[in-house]
Amino acid sequence: MSASAVLAMSLLGACASEADSPTPSEQSASASASAAAIEPAVTDEELPVDVAGEVGTAVKPTVTFTPPLTVSETSRKVVVPGDGPEVAATDTIAFAYTLYAGSTGEELDSNYGRTAARFELSNITMGLARGFVGTHVGDRVVIAIAPDDGFGEAVQQFGKENVDATTTIVVVADVEKIVPTMAEGTPVTPPAGLPTVVTDEGNVPTGFEIADPTPPADLVVQPLIEGTGPAVTPGMNLTVQYLGARLADGEVFDQSWTRPEPFEFVIGQGNVIPGWDNGLVGQKIGSRVELVIPAEQAYGEEPSNPSAPAGALVFVVDVLDGY
Repeated sequence: MSASAVLAMSLLGACASEADSPTPSEQSASASASAAAIEPAVTDEELPVDVAGEVGTAVKPTVTFTPPLTVSETSRKVVVPGDGPEVAATDTIAFAYTLYAGSTGEELDSNYGRTAARFELSNITMGLARGFVGTHVGDRVVIAIAPDDGFGEAVQQFGKENVDATTTIVVVADVEKIVPTMAEGTPVTPPAGLPTVVTDEGNVPTGFEIADPTPPADLVVQPLIEGTGPAVTPGMNLTVQYLGARLADGEVFDQSWTRPEPFEFVIGQGNVIPGWDNGLVGQKIGSRVELVIPAEQAYGEEPSNPSAPAGALVFVVDVLDGY
């Protein structure tokens, strides 16, 4: 990732380093949004920004407007409507974007043709959060971010003349998807004899019923919900929720569901136990997968880490996102 892209990601998420970012007392607008505080941007179909080109994350659209463009209230217009679900304040979304300085018309950064940006709206700069809430997956949207909702003094890190905390920032973005909070797809009936996943009323896994604690000779991979996304390939960045237990007695030793964020890692590079690296590759994004893992693909019969569980393990993994 280029230095400018890293800077843009930092500013989009309002998470530049403490030394570089204004403090809340200096510039409260640079703080991230919170879901409860996000009000949708004002709809302005007359926003004087023209956008041409095919909707999608692969190719940057052609954008024209006459500077200086200023707004006192963060505004948006949907240039091309999508037909996907509506974006809520609590969602995490993937999107492509180009940023422009309203003062000069100069492009500040773009990620079209690269991996889509992914942000939880409650952890993104307020102007962007306001611009996205109420849009739909598939929308192409223009957002004019008012200075009070913008990046504050941190925007000067782009190093552009006539771009400062008073500058309106113009964003053209394509909403690619909402990252789900749990597996979504077609239920799959597992064969008899596998541990049964116990879930709560919200379908969140909470434990296992172990009918046969005999360790398997080989890794067992069983989809329970088949997602509709692409297959997982080595090197992907995955976002998952999981629950793990000892096969011998069903005792849960680890899970991610009660943590603030799902678990993120790169698959197929030894960042997780071999049973995960081997078992999740090939599964579709959006799936819920049960893994029954022999000790040699877990932590072993006598783990070197005393806190790691010994013997065969069972996991249920919701593969939420991958790129």
